[in-house]
Parts: sequence; C-alpha cells; structure tokens
Amino acid sequence: MGGARSPKELKEFLTNMFLDKRIIASKIRFLLSRIIPVLRYKKVWKNYELINGTSLYDITEELSKKMQKISGKETIYSMRYTKPFLNEVIHKYDEVTLLPMYPQYSTTTVESVLDELKDTNYKGKITIIKPFYKDIKFNNLLVKSINNAVENTSEWHLIFSAHGIPKKIMTQGDVYQKQIEKQVEILKELLPNFKSISLAYQSKIGPSEWLKPYLEDEIPKYSNKKLLVYPLSFLIDNSETDYELKIEYGKVAKNYNLQEYKVVTCLNDDIDFAKYLIELSQN
Repeated sequence: MGGARSPKELKEFLTNMFLDKRIIASKIRFLLSRIIPVLRYKKVWKNYELINGTSLYDITEELSKKMQKISGKETIYSMRYTKPFLNEVIHKYDEVTLLPMYPQYSTTTVESVLDELKDTNYKGKITIIKPFYKDIKFNNLLVKSINNAVENTSEWHLIFSAHGIPKKIMTQGDVYQKQIEKQVEILKELLPNFKSISLAYQSKIGPSEWLKPYLEDEIPKYSNKKLLVYPLSFLIDNSETDYELKIEYGKVAKNYNLQEYKVVTCLNDDIDFAKYLIELSQN
C-alpha cells in the first residue's frame, strides 16, 4: 500500500487511501480525502516518529535487488498510495509480471491493485500472480520463521494476527476471511508444538463492526503466559507491525502482565523468500 517517511508523504498516503473506492465505496470519499488527512496526519506522524518512519521502502528495495540478482531479470516495485506509483514505472516495459504483495485476496487489496493497473492503460503483455496463501512452500517459509523466533515453542501460545476489514465487506462477497481461516488451518498442522494457536484481527478503526476477534481483546487472556504473534497478512514489516503490533499492542501485553510478548518479523528480504517469489512468478 505504501507508507510514510515524512509528514508530507503521510498526508499523501492518507489522501490516496481515502480516495480509493475499494476502501470507501461512497462518494463521500472525495470529501473525506480532503478533510481527514489534514486533521490526522500530524497526530499519526507522531506514531511514525517512534519507528523512524516506515521500514517498508528499505526492505522492499533490498528484496527487489535480491530477486533481480537471482533471476537476472529487472525487478522493480511500486506502491499503491505513495510513490513510486504503478503508472510511473510500468510503461517502460513491453512485458511484465505483476505480483500483488498480498498472500490472500481481498477487494481492498488485490482488487485495488488491479483497479490501478486498469487505470494505467498499459498495452503490453502482462501476467498477474494470484494469491498464494495455500502454497505449501510459502507456508513452510512462515513455519521456519515462527520456529526460529523462540527457543522452545512448547512454552508459547501463538496468535496469527491478520489485518482487519469491516464485516460488511464480507457480506458483499469478499473471500478474505475464508482464505485467512484456511491458511491458519494449514499452519496449525505444520506447527504442532505450541500450547495453543488462534486467529485474531488488528487495525480496527471507526465505529462499525470489523472481523472478530479483535487482537486487543485476545491479548489479556494470556496474562502470565508467553505469547507469540505472527502478522499473517503482511509480507514486509511496516507501521502495522513495527508500531501497532510491537509498540501499541505491546503496551496492552504489559498492562495485563504477560510473561513474554513477542512479534515475529515478516519474511521481508529473506533470501529464501526472494527465491520463492521468483519461482512463483515463473510458474
């Protein structure tokens, strides 16, 4: 989606996000995109300052370099709500493979990317990589990362934290929740030694009901226990992992006296992940 490295970039991010019809279907988005960024960006930037701005760009850049070195093919990236935009980079090529960086499908993510692709009026040949949440090779990468995060998994409870979505979007045919739940089922089979494994959703905003259970309601259940959290819907660390999960929810864990609370880093620019993405794009 993009991220902020400065207050100006944060304002741009918020403006473009609220303009996205996949985020807000009503035409009121045109008004919100003018008002909310102005009202909120200074306050939100204070959170970004705690993590020195988003890590998304630096990690994505390193991942792209590794993929290019492995494949021998030029590998570039674009962001949805901040530069570089897809329209700025795609027209340099007669043929491209487009890889939306979301393991699961949602209208708010993958479909938004496809909207942007359509808006570019790209005339070349294009291959679009489909969501890969069920791929055993991908899930084995997650398992390796999770197992390496702690010394003895049998002492820990594990929560897979997925980015939340308003519940009403599910009633409109979005399959995101079903795909998240299916992936958790797959991962439970591959991770037999944890005390427990469950699913929760993060990042709720506004008064409407979002997918449940909410992570902030689940953390208190693990008082005096060890809790490991894996950000299931993210491939690269960003403000939702670096700030929200590690800092904001870390405070919740501290308030409820968890014995230990730890967030597993995303796959990021791991070399095996880079190899996997190349293989995925070539199949």
